[in-house]
Amino acid sequence: MDLPAAPPLFAWVRPAWWRAADTAAAVFFGAASALLLAKHADGALPLLGALVGAVALAWPIAARSRRPGPAFLLSLATLAAIAAWQPRSAPAAFVPLGITLYALATRAKPPVAIATLCAAIAAATATALPDFKHSGGAVLFGSIYLVVWTIGFAVGMHRRYTTLTLRTQLDRQRMDIARELHDVVAHHMSVITVQAGYGGLLLDDDNDDAATPDVARAREALAVIETTGRQALEEMRRLVEVLQAEHGSPPEAGLAPAPGLADLPRLIDHAANAGVRVTLTMTGTERDLPPGESLAAYRIIQEALTNVIKHAGTDSATLNLHFTEDHVEIQVSNGPAKPKRSSLQDAPRSPGRGTAGMRERAQLYGGELHAGPTPDGGYRVHARLPLPSRAETPSAP
Repeated sequence: MDLPAAPPLFAWVRPAWWRAADTAAAVFFGAASALLLAKHADGALPLLGALVGAVALAWPIAARSRRPGPAFLLSLATLAAIAAWQPRSAPAAFVPLGITLYALATRAKPPVAIATLCAAIAAATATALPDFKHSGGAVLFGSIYLVVWTIGFAVGMHRRYTTLTLRTQLDRQRMDIARELHDVVAHHMSVITVQAGYGGLLLDDDNDDAATPDVARAREALAVIETTGRQALEEMRRLVEVLQAEHGSPPEAGLAPAPGLADLPRLIDHAANAGVRVTLTMTGTERDLPPGESLAAYRIIQEALTNVIKHAGTDSATLNLHFTEDHVEIQVSNGPAKPKRSSLQDAPRSPGRGTAGMRERAQLYGGELHAGPTPDGGYRVHARLPLPSRAETPSAP
């Protein structure tokens, strides 16, 4: 998919570098302003006022990218105070006002942006009152404000247009993915599920009177395939509905909740039906996880157990969950393979994306994941997911 390119101007500059540059400029301008205001101050109290005024002039420059609204309002108030106290030093307050005006013009909605322009020009014009004999500064800075605001507003409109275009193309790609899931994967999963159910019916019809242990195991295997396939289809249906939902629309009322750690018993039962006995241990104080972290933990455990079933060649695995105040640790491990347990281990393995997908899920929430063989010939998957504090954890609906 061809995405719109990022704006080339200063695109290589990182946000942290911009904040560092703002801080350096604020320190330099604050020092210069302090010297200028102190030059016209006589006595300790005026000197203290000069220091406070310098800080009030410097802070909006440092905060323009993080808090443009308060920075602009403080610049206006500082300009009015300095114009009333030291009219000759008032031009110094025009600089932070112009900088914060640009920042607001790039981010604010059009009505707010227009209001800030009017306020800045009005403030510049007010410095020439009451007789307008010294209107040169007001005209100069008023014109500069108009140019700065126009550039900032154009930059903001370009950013909003780029974001909207990108979102539209991502929504289109999301619909394509949903269509492929429905047309290809869901179709084949339906065939597998139906054939498994049909095979179970044939076994029931042909072996009612002479059922052997092998036939019973085959019937159980087909039942597991059918049940697992139907559950996979149900999860895929929910995924398709999420992908097809419009951006920002609420979930449908009939949409089942995504799985989480509360569904671990079902996952362990599935592994047992596939021939792998999972031993679950929990340490620490168990707590409710946010929905995103709970889903990520569930999917990591699901993928790790699937790898044990497919590739480990063993009939047991251990699952350890360790809860702390700020993170949860997940460890899925298994011992060495048993000889000739299943023909699945003799089949050629494709590279797959199981481990990479688990690692990406962990990194999505600021966590980490390590997977690799153990000294005794087994395999271990260890993930660590950071958690918000209990006060920040959303309650379940």
